[in-house]
Amino acid sequence: MIPPIGLGLATILDRRLTGKRLFNAQLYPQGKTAMFLAFMGISEGAIPFALESPITAIPSYMVGAIVGSTTAVWLGAVQWFPESAIWAWPLVSNLGVYMAGIVLGAVITALMVVFLRHMMYRRGKLLIESL
Repeated sequence: MIPPIGLGLATILDRRLTGKRLFNAQLYPQGKTAMFLAFMGISEGAIPFALESPITAIPSYMVGAIVGSTTAVWLGAVQWFPESAIWAWPLVSNLGVYMAGIVLGAVITALMVVFLRHMMYRRGKLLIESL
């Protein structure tokens, strides 16, 4: 759930943080869709980003998910039902901490994706196609 939310956030924040579009034009609507689907428990919205640039996406997914989930568990959030969708959130003990872990992981994922893509763009290793 954390990686697709982070990617959707990255597609929103990239121009605000760097002054440039860092994703291909077709990935911007996919980012917003990925964020929406993540709240429904569907994390496959992150796949197009991983296919387009695995070197920036996959490490960002890993770091954001590890930090967010570890923070939530460390602070006492327990999810009793194995479902991450929003309709299972009433079954989470310590829901505020659980949501804080999701937000923290998504923000870290977004910032890391934007930073890595901007770094690759500046080095000339990332080609961004626009419509």
